[in-house]
Amino acid sequence: MIVLVGFMGAGKSTVGRLLARELGLPFVDSDALIAARAGTSIDEMFRAGGEPAFRELERVIVGEILDGPEAVVALGGGAVGDPRTCTALGWANVVHLDVSFAEAMRRARSDAIARPMLSAADPKALMAERDVLYKRVARHTVPTDGRSPEEVTSSVVALVGGTRSGRAGAEQVVVPLGDRSYEIYVGDGIVATAASLVEPSPDCERVAVLTHPGLRAIADRVARSFTDRGTEVRVMEVADGEESKSLEIAGELYGRMADAGLHRHDVVVGVGGGVITDLTGFLAGTYLRGIAAVHVPSTLLGQVDAAIGGKAGVNLPQGKNLVGVFHQPLGVICDVSLLDGLPDEELRAGLAEVVKYGFVSDPTLLSVVESDAGRIFDRDRRTLIDIVVRCAAAKASVIAADERDEGRRMQLNYGHTFAHAIENAAGYGGIRHGEAVSLGMVAAAYLAQELGMLDADLVDRHLDVLRAVGLPTTASLDVGALEDAWVHDKKYRRGVRFVLLRGLAHPVVDVEAPADAVKRAVARLGA
Repeated sequence: MIVLVGFMGAGKSTVGRLLARELGLPFVDSDALIAARAGTSIDEMFRAGGEPAFRELERVIVGEILDGPEAVVALGGGAVGDPRTCTALGWANVVHLDVSFAEAMRRARSDAIARPMLSAADPKALMAERDVLYKRVARHTVPTDGRSPEEVTSSVVALVGGTRSGRAGAEQVVVPLGDRSYEIYVGDGIVATAASLVEPSPDCERVAVLTHPGLRAIADRVARSFTDRGTEVRVMEVADGEESKSLEIAGELYGRMADAGLHRHDVVVGVGGGVITDLTGFLAGTYLRGIAAVHVPSTLLGQVDAAIGGKAGVNLPQGKNLVGVFHQPLGVICDVSLLDGLPDEELRAGLAEVVKYGFVSDPTLLSVVESDAGRIFDRDRRTLIDIVVRCAAAKASVIAADERDEGRRMQLNYGHTFAHAIENAAGYGGIRHGEAVSLGMVAAAYLAQELGMLDADLVDRHLDVLRAVGLPTTASLDVGALEDAWVHDKKYRRGVRFVLLRGLAHPVVDVEAPADAVKRAVARLGA
């Protein structure tokens, strides 16, 4: 479900119709349905029964729309004022069409639509109040000032056009990168249809499937989806753990791929967690100067983050992922049934990345983690699918704007500057990545507070959300060891740089922090 929100005059109905036509989906205008149900115009409803009666009918009808078949929905400007509607919007792909007050008034007064809110005592204050709610429920914001409806529609399509039901019953999120665009498929039991989902080149003759021994049965299911199409498959195993992310292991795998006769039109498929994902992308990005990669992540961390975006690398003794490439995959297949066998500790570690998205871009995820923790750990399929789709859509929109991590994409490193140093100091394998990210986000929150960027309530929100799912929020750390690790940080540029928050869903990248503030933040982490 794609839902357009915004103030009157933002162009929701016009853009909604164009978007629906572009995507081949039905268009639904909530205000039009309300008027049809009431048998009168919205302006008359306001005059006869007042705003409360209208809002109650609006809440009911919007609930019916969101429970209905997939569509493009133009939502009335004030619908987000009802908390129940905001909760229902949590699983929709919500786009905020942003418009300035002056432009909104110009448009609203120039069309023939009667708008009761034009009679509000202070329309500008009303807009400011609603803008907070629009930003809270939206995954994406698209500016509309000075742009035609067609231009706005193109921007929306680039961000969310592919987030809809896909093949084999899977949800589909598109990473829009022109001729290198690809799909992320999210579903239950879809791993056996891998080959039909990603559709390799017609010239593909061979596939190498990379996995580790504990996932061999799943890798064999993926392999069969290719052999059933007449493709030759070679399954390659490496030991589980960060030790396999090395140049030495990569060299051995290059040799096995060459022995198997892989050529440029062939594919490497990775079935596993973060180590397998990184190795697969690195091998595919460098073998024969680049062949296709497909990721089948078996962990929550991989499904919501690591497998998306084309970053791949191997470790050196001096640090993690110091040798790497950007290599976008042919596709990503996120089968939530694979999480059934994942230990709770690993599922919990993956939730750290979900929480990260909640703080930097999609606050609804924080509420989901807090309220649905039981369903998450029970491996409820619908809950997990919705979480993965939401995270995938958030990351896809960032990658579309900044593929090579030179600006906006850096916000996805929230908590990771501390986390990578913590991992380095602990020795790889000494702490789970998600646990380090949890500690890193708390440290980043403390640092932002030390710098006057973040208030105490949002710092406490970090602690509350992470503790709700059993993630660590305290640790005694050696600042000197962290500083040694930061010298080798990939983002190092005349000193270490941090991603910090200036408010919820308001990340600031490339922050230089005084050493004494960093020390105080680390000290608070151990308190």
